[in-house]
Amino acid sequence: MDKIEKGFIINSFHEAAPLYADATKKIGLWQSEKYAFEKYFSQDDKILDIGCGTGRTTFSLYKQGFHKITGFNLTPAMLQEARKISREENLDIPFILGDATDLPFYNSSFDKAIFTFNGLMQIPQRKNRILALKEINRVLVPDGIFIFTTHDRDKNENYLNFWEQEEMIWCEGKQDDRLYEFGDIFTSGKTLQKDTFLHIPNQREVFDCLNEAGFTVLESFYRSELFHESDDVITFSSDCRFWIVK
Repeated sequence: MDKIEKGFIINSFHEAAPLYADATKKIGLWQSEKYAFEKYFSQDDKILDIGCGTGRTTFSLYKQGFHKITGFNLTPAMLQEARKISREENLDIPFILGDATDLPFYNSSFDKAIFTFNGLMQIPQRKNRILALKEINRVLVPDGIFIFTTHDRDKNENYLNFWEQEEMIWCEGKQDDRLYEFGDIFTSGKTLQKDTFLHIPNQREVFDCLNEAGFTVLESFYRSELFHESDDVITFSSDCRFWIVK
């Protein structure tokens, strides 16, 4: 079997683009996102919204006065929907197609960056996720802020048995040959019609990757411990850990 590559990720999200567009129009920012953005962002900031999808966070931030924002995504179908919404609402937002492991921007181009909805962990292979983190660090100004989310393998007690079984499978070499490392899974999520790749880390792994990429953690919290999200948000997204780093 072929290993999971970028094309698999793009294809996974292609058919889901209209569903994400509906969510973009309906949901807007989560309460947890509002907290993080209001605390760490200023309206003069140049913001890079990596993995922007159909623009849920991009449009919401723009409408709150953060007009120096750029959307960036890997999947053409997602950006097609984002640009359609942008035209419908007469918003002046650039949406750029590209890969987070090779950002097409000069050093220190942005004050802040975000990578929401666990998008960083949909990059196959730890070395590539670290490369993406290094690229994000490169395009941020010194002491620039980066906010992103991940799942937390050790946090959700409902999955402890699952991960114990997964660990045994990997130790015995019986894992799916398309995957790279322990924590890799296939998931259909709550909005995807096709299976896609997702890596579920623990906190130690994220800390180590951030350290290798030159980031320092300012704040980290598990969403459900601090915020009660709306039913729409809970239906659209699973629980996650926020990371605010510089």
